[in-house]
Amino acid sequence: MSSSTAPCGRRATLFVRSDLPAPSQKRCTAIKCELQELVCRGVLDDIETVEWEKRVPLQGPGNGIERDLYNEFADWARESGVCLAPFFDTRLCYSSTTGEKRRELVMPAVCLAVYEDDTLVQVAPFADAGRTESVEECIAELGETGTLPDTGSTTVSTV
Repeated sequence: MSSSTAPCGRRATLFVRSDLPAPSQKRCTAIKCELQELVCRGVLDDIETVEWEKRVPLQGPGNGIERDLYNEFADWARESGVCLAPFFDTRLCYSSTTGEKRRELVMPAVCLAVYEDDTLVQVAPFADAGRTESVEECIAELGETGTLPDTGSTTVSTV
């Protein structure tokens, strides 16, 4: 599916909650169409959609994929001088099954990660000095300029 001569080129992964209500599902469909348009125009080489859980425990077994992704995104945010909060949040949640309470990471309904040659170079949404950058704004900037929104950082690396 990739049309780039680079090993991996620029690809985007759209993460969406599996339990979205109808209005949010429409939003996701519109976002997927915009991303596909960027592929057709050669701005992106590939897109992928991945469903993730609404909440995941911060500790213990299970949901390691979401926690690993969050850690990768948090590293990118630190290096870029931006913040993932309030889009990613932790809450004290109660289990109706066990009656226990635990801290859980609440994932955003929609999140976009952009990779260049397998290096994470952008996450949306994020907050930066009182402004926020939504998934739609990130896609719009990619579409208009062919570049990613400026996070104020000169170099971004996850190594």
